[in-house]
Amino acid sequence: MYKELLKYMVIGVVAGIASYLFISQKPVTIMVAETTNDQNINITNKYSYNDVYNSVKNSVVTIKTDKGRGSGVIITDDGHVVTNEHVIRGASRMSIISLNNNAYSAKVLGIDAITDIALLKSDFKGKAISFSDSSAVQIGDVVLAIGNPFGVGQTLTQGIISRTNSGHITENPLDEFLQSDAAINPGNSGGAMVNIKGELIGINTMNLSLGGGSDGIGLAVPSNLVRDITQQLIKYGRVVRGYIGMSAYDTLEGVVISKVLVNGPADKSGILPNDIILSLDGIKIDNIKQVVKIVASLEVDEEIILKFKRQNKVIETVIKVSVMPQTHKSIQ
Repeated sequence: MYKELLKYMVIGVVAGIASYLFISQKPVTIMVAETTNDQNINITNKYSYNDVYNSVKNSVVTIKTDKGRGSGVIITDDGHVVTNEHVIRGASRMSIISLNNNAYSAKVLGIDAITDIALLKSDFKGKAISFSDSSAVQIGDVVLAIGNPFGVGQTLTQGIISRTNSGHITENPLDEFLQSDAAINPGNSGGAMVNIKGELIGINTMNLSLGGGSDGIGLAVPSNLVRDITQQLIKYGRVVRGYIGMSAYDTLEGVVISKVLVNGPADKSGILPNDIILSLDGIKIDNIKQVVKIVASLEVDEEIILKFKRQNKVIETVIKVSVMPQTHKSIQ
């Protein structure tokens, strides 16, 4: 599957990382624009989504940098704007352009290349978008993509959800996307994917296409993940993650540990290279991405039970998830 996807052109760069750290996130409580029940959109014409567009158009902005343009979404009333990390990557200057074409200064508060999310702070105090629960999105749901493709100005495209929880797209073991057939062109990256209530369900990220156009697979980072990442960026300026400090790879025999970081959590628990992972917290392990997903649901300092096979002996050990050093990128 992955080899086949290499034949496609990826519109928008997504940060790929090797399957290495079994990352975990520490939840925080920060107020970000939430879904409200009092947002009533009166669709006067059942064949038009103009009312939906009008309800969210002022929450979507253009991100202009010295490297190019993209889109962004206002998520708080005091000027926090979320976009894709690849939209602002390498830029030394940036500004936010509102729907009425006014430009406002902006600065980067934090980035998370792993999920391709960046958080900006702007002088522009626009309307914050309402978040929807992306876990409730279903295949067949109508979605609208709003952004600034090709720098021509704000546009709206329509499609349906063709797949939820669409992973295994990039080398990133934590990739998670909503997949739709809504057109996502260059410049749409960082824009909003909303439901027919005008609520954010995802941040448009990339398009996979045979010919380089918009007639391919549109991918958006789910709103629940966006909310979690931006909450941490607001509080810490970075995403606080843990790790257990080992690399592994899939084989026909199982998930084999290839390297253990000296003095890391796995090393302190007695894990050795060539050990084969059997289960994690009682869950049978079939592949490395499964391990990554399980550990990603744990908090820093939480303990996990790892069952593994060493030669012909089955062993259990407890590993305490630790904080990933900011300088630590991967274990090769």
